[in-house]
Amino acid sequence: MALQFLANSNGWLSFNHSTPRLYIMAEDDDFDAETLRAWKEEGFDVKYLPLGQQSGKAYRKRLEHLGDSMSIGERYAIVAFGDAAAICLDVYSEPSATTSKLCSLIAYYPTSIPDPKQRLSASYRVLVHLAGGTNASEANTIGVTRRPEVLGIQGKRRTVQKRITPGIGTGGLQSKIEYPTYTYEGVDAGFAEHDLDEYDAVADALAWSRSLSMVRRGFGAEVDLERVWEENVEHKFHARNASQLLETFTSEPKPFVNYTPTMTGGVGIEELKRFYTEFFLVNSPPNFHMRLVSRTIGVDRIVDELYIQFKHTVPMPWILPGITPTNHKVEIVVVSIVGMRGGKIWHERMYWDQASVLFQVGLLDPDDVPEKYKKDGLEMLPIAGSEAARKIMDVESEDTNDMIDEW
Repeated sequence: MALQFLANSNGWLSFNHSTPRLYIMAEDDDFDAETLRAWKEEGFDVKYLPLGQQSGKAYRKRLEHLGDSMSIGERYAIVAFGDAAAICLDVYSEPSATTSKLCSLIAYYPTSIPDPKQRLSASYRVLVHLAGGTNASEANTIGVTRRPEVLGIQGKRRTVQKRITPGIGTGGLQSKIEYPTYTYEGVDAGFAEHDLDEYDAVADALAWSRSLSMVRRGFGAEVDLERVWEENVEHKFHARNASQLLETFTSEPKPFVNYTPTMTGGVGIEELKRFYTEFFLVNSPPNFHMRLVSRTIGVDRIVDELYIQFKHTVPMPWILPGITPTNHKVEIVVVSIVGMRGGKIWHERMYWDQASVLFQVGLLDPDDVPEKYKKDGLEMLPIAGSEAARKIMDVESEDTNDMIDEW
């Protein structure tokens, strides 16, 4: 039976069972407060267990008995960092380990990992994040622990240093490791801790999404992210209610909106309040039309593909800043990427083809080719107008590859 995350009177989560327990583990007595808060805001009962001055043996024993006090049906997850992550992976990869209460184990930049060919217990989910390093001239390495087996008898464990490879594709997946492992290139160990110099916001956000997904799946949790986003869209484009719109955003982390092509929006509630009340909500053409083309929902974000149509009859600072109404019709497709934290909107990033917008309102002429490129045979700039948006709505409505002369 899935653990249900339900909206409560405060707008986010309640549980139909006891609050799921999440242990955060690292070396020092104090740990990154922002990471602890983020997990708490996602609805987990967070406990921090530092390695501190404990011996490895004492820490291992503590891990082996984490679930002893839990009742039937209760489970816990672990998110560990550095040396603590290495110990957790070592303890729970042992065939004799008690893992019936453990549902997920997330290891950030452990100093060592189990044998890549070893299949870990199917009773819990595991995810490993490796730091690829910032200095390309120095290979970043990690300890790999193996226990040789001869004639069915396991020998003494030994750890050898291996180079951390980039992984495949753009996501850094380590395809030759049996348990899910990702490498984050261009960052060092500590990239997910906000209070360290090694912190990297891009790598942290990607690792966070993967970690949150794995922990929720371990608990069998289901979360509805759509409601708060639909409320945001309603107050932004239809009801035009600034106060209720701002209520959909987080207070921490600091919320932001970035309409990328024009770099409009705001960082923090005060800037967002000014942006929406003075520049966005009061400047919308009466014939503005928006249609959802596709929606992808992840563990902590929503990606919308939207068809937008309007006639530029009023100033629109968010898409055509500084430009007086041209009275031209515009059709574009925009992509909106919405990040969520604790059931509210942390950020929105929106992208669209600004060249197409400028072309459609008469501010960019595809025939205006620099002389240098005319001599090379270029007759027209590769810019599409409203037909680009129409082709999204109906792929056969416009010719494909019409801009390629040799096609």
